[in-house]
Amino acid sequence: MPFFSQHFHASPGGRVWRSLWCLGLLLLRVGQAQLNNETSPTSQFRSLSTCGESRNETHKLTKGCIPAEQRPDLHAPIIDFQVLKPELVQPGYIFLAPYRNVDPGPYIYDNYGNLVWSGAGSSGPKTAHAPRVCTYQGSDHLCYFQGEQHQGFARGHGVIMDQNYRIVKTVESSGAGASSDMHEYKMTPYSNGTTVLMTVYQPRQYDLTTNPRFNVYHGMGWIVEGVFQEVEIDTGKVVFEWRSLDHVDPGLSWTLPGTTDTSGDGLHEQSPWDYFHLNSIDKSIDGDYLISARHVSAIYKLSGKDGSIMWQMGGNAPTINTTNFLFAYQHHARWQSENETHSVISFYDNGSNTFNTTNEFSHGWIIEIDHTTGQATMVKEFSAPEPEGGLLSGSQGNMQVLPNGGAHIGWGEHSYFSEHLPDGECVQYGIVAQRPSNVMIYRSNKYNWTAQPLTKPALWTYSWMGDNMVSFVSWNGATEVRTWNFYTGNSSNGPWTYAGNASKSGFETEYHSPAYAEWSYAEAFDGDGRALETSVISRTFQPSESLAQYCHERGCDKSEKAEGDDHMEYETEFEVNPKYLSPNRGFNTSHYFADSVIDANSSVLTPEYHGEGHGTPSTSSDSSDADGNSEHHSRLSGISPIGLIVGGILLGFGVTIFGFFLYTHGAFRSFEPLADKVSKNAFGSNIFGKYSRIEEKEMDGFESGSSSSPGTGNRHA
Repeated sequence: MPFFSQHFHASPGGRVWRSLWCLGLLLLRVGQAQLNNETSPTSQFRSLSTCGESRNETHKLTKGCIPAEQRPDLHAPIIDFQVLKPELVQPGYIFLAPYRNVDPGPYIYDNYGNLVWSGAGSSGPKTAHAPRVCTYQGSDHLCYFQGEQHQGFARGHGVIMDQNYRIVKTVESSGAGASSDMHEYKMTPYSNGTTVLMTVYQPRQYDLTTNPRFNVYHGMGWIVEGVFQEVEIDTGKVVFEWRSLDHVDPGLSWTLPGTTDTSGDGLHEQSPWDYFHLNSIDKSIDGDYLISARHVSAIYKLSGKDGSIMWQMGGNAPTINTTNFLFAYQHHARWQSENETHSVISFYDNGSNTFNTTNEFSHGWIIEIDHTTGQATMVKEFSAPEPEGGLLSGSQGNMQVLPNGGAHIGWGEHSYFSEHLPDGECVQYGIVAQRPSNVMIYRSNKYNWTAQPLTKPALWTYSWMGDNMVSFVSWNGATEVRTWNFYTGNSSNGPWTYAGNASKSGFETEYHSPAYAEWSYAEAFDGDGRALETSVISRTFQPSESLAQYCHERGCDKSEKAEGDDHMEYETEFEVNPKYLSPNRGFNTSHYFADSVIDANSSVLTPEYHGEGHGTPSTSSDSSDADGNSEHHSRLSGISPIGLIVGGILLGFGVTIFGFFLYTHGAFRSFEPLADKVSKNAFGSNIFGKYSRIEEKEMDGFESGSSSSPGTGNRHA
């Protein structure tokens, strides 16, 4: 029985309340259309776009964009560069994988923020992490983790793509344990692309009653063991495996049960205590391993022979002492060089886990360790170019040392990335999603990359009045296109006439032709004039007479829903019985994107945001105080809040008394069947259903708990 009927059908008073509820809901149902979801983090992401750009005297690049006409299926993030000095930026492409956005997946951008490849359009959408260039079978490939995001870890597998964006191999962890985790998946250095390093987060039962600091009593506890494997790609054979509980006591953890959003409380298998939190693995030419463990705030060198700890920096009981720096909750430890007396490593110091803090800001660091003295010294520091002096990211992040000695840094939970010269100067600073958003990027990388997709270029052609036309062409993932040739004809079978050419511009190239043709196609050429591929053959779209009045030379305005006398009601010959319908039929996606104002004479669009809290302008009547706290002004600004509350109480009391009077005189007897029908059909699925399902599950013995799916607003790494 639905929740509404369970709680409001048993007594005469209940029938009164049910009837009043239905009357109230009927009166308020129109208000449902007023819900404003523009404050969703997904409003940070707009449709894929062609961008016009300008640079001011401070080298700040500003971008304005229009929707891509030929790939409306792609919804890629738009990068906002706060700093860009292109003459100082290293060549290459930016690889990142935002998640909790509209289309999570791997993405590639050029140094100006133009999209090169959307993996969500060809290998997903699916949550992905840390895309990077890797060497497999002697050639460059694209490697990344793909799987399901959980609370502080993930379950999935590694992906290897060739230069045509075909998945040629997936790699799984081996053994009887859990599947591989997102924190590390990389080709093993010095293995010639034959093995990979993978993390595994393995829950297991563990006696947590032995240490009173754990606050777990009267039964068996649960813990997450940090595991990594070196796995042969082609055979799945485990070359080496290491388990944290064999070497690091849980009592050394800096993150106790139930203290953070990723720690787990250790009370059951769905929330095991993640005492170690292994988040990076590297291997030296000598065969030893370098690992980072966030929840013990330590970096370890491990023997490649037996897994024993050779040295430890940070955490409790370190064997290497730090001299001019402190770090905690770090990520992404990497070898830079090593000999018998010295080691040089790099890592990203978070400085916080959102619960404890050791530094004011997060940094990228290069550290030199002198093994003769047992001391470590920070020799290079890289900081975010924020007015306050930096960023503090309580989760995720990485630092990649570039060939020039500078660094590319991903700022973790903030979805920012930056590039720095060897002296620390920032020459590129990009924002993928504004800080109030819960969109995150685990790691960001930079590599050279050459690729040609097997898919055809996409083309869309348009003519407003039938006397000329404009073409929009793109090729998702292609890196070598330099020019486009355009051909037209009066039939889809030709013959074809050369119409002109245009240099490639960003992701989408726009070409204007002075003559009209019903059919056309485009052909891509590289820098040497070599033909690469032809597009699909496109029929020119010309708006109807009724639509043309809302169009211009480059396209048409956004449509609007008919209202008032123009609205035509839909009718069905046979109505579906509501009892056969699912009470949960999808979710509202109508507010995913920001609206844009199209300038018919410009390639630049101005986004119009209707929500607050994402670093974007608001069209509401909100204001902020000196501390930036938003103050919302009621539309009923002439009435005080106390007056509204008192008036509401009096109105509710009056309606209740009046309803009870009507009920005692039999006025609701004829209304009860209608109330039953309304409560079960009209509102049962939309309003009460989502609450009744939760209550029924709990009543039937289902366990309740926090969601482990992405998009809940919890940090994941």
